[in-house]
Amino acid sequence: MSEIIHRETFGEVTVLHITTTSVDGISAAAIAAECQDMSPITVLDFNEVSFINSAGISALLRFVVSSRKAGYKLYALNVSPHHQKIFKMVEMSRFMPAIEERDLAAYR
Repeated sequence: MSEIIHRETFGEVTVLHITTTSVDGISAAAIAAECQDMSPITVLDFNEVSFINSAGISALLRFVVSSRKAGYKLYALNVSPHHQKIFKMVEMSRFMPAIEERDLAAYR
């Protein structure tokens, strides 16, 4: 278990709760490493994240695109309005759309 990620798995869904307030290149690499054993549906929970720098965005985008190409479904949970705008600008939301907690409840 990573100190940056708290993993919760139920059925074919894994929720990765990001427990750091800042995502940079190093923490994004740790997130990607935690996802080596991915479920068919993986949700990244950004509830605790208040800052994502450009290196973090870049590393997350590479991870998200390669995961989707490998056939996994990724979703983003609890993304702030500011980060939603950034995710749209870099087209990350195309590969990792937002999901609401109530939509996730159907899988639990």
